[in-house]
Amino acid sequence: MHVRRGGRDPKSGRVRGFQSETQRQNFMIGRARCCNGPNREMPRCAALTRLGQPCRAARMQNQQTCFRHNAAAKRSRLVAARLSGDLDRIQRAEMRAERNRLCVVWRRDPREPGKTIMLVPSDEASCQAWAARQGFQLDLLDRDLPAFSDAIRWIWARMSRGLISEGDLNVKLARLRSRMEANPCRRSSGMNVGDLYR
Repeated sequence: MHVRRGGRDPKSGRVRGFQSETQRQNFMIGRARCCNGPNREMPRCAALTRLGQPCRAARMQNQQTCFRHNAAAKRSRLVAARLSGDLDRIQRAEMRAERNRLCVVWRRDPREPGKTIMLVPSDEASCQAWAARQGFQLDLLDRDLPAFSDAIRWIWARMSRGLISEGDLNVKLARLRSRMEANPCRRSSGMNVGDLYR
């Protein structure tokens, strides 16, 4: 994905991309503190997951839980967007809510159709070529397991912006393959995972 440097987005006014290598390094250092690793400094969410394990996400500021486990924060963000009267902000909030809804549905059934990321045609072609090199057939995944094809597009988008290191990329792809192979929907439908790989 080509990210222009120095230009501003005409809608949001945000500067595109990292402006220097120093800014990128500072971002990665700050990001490492918040991720799940030995140097993590942010306090963790106090909620429990559905499996009874402690949530590993970072807490929201002045809260005991992360955003995912704070339903009031989600509702208030959507209400604030609607009350603002800004059509662009309302649209972004509704798209975010739809993405969250679809992710919940995909946890139960990854065959449910939908997308949470849309790539421009040139980026889609690059993503398809990269996925083929990794051994994924995106056209078949789009048809049979849209949740996993969506995850592959997100991995590619983050990798192409330099937000995923080579080591993290390999871990994410291995985790995705194991999730695909262990998926109960695939077994119940008789789908062969080998058909989704080249």
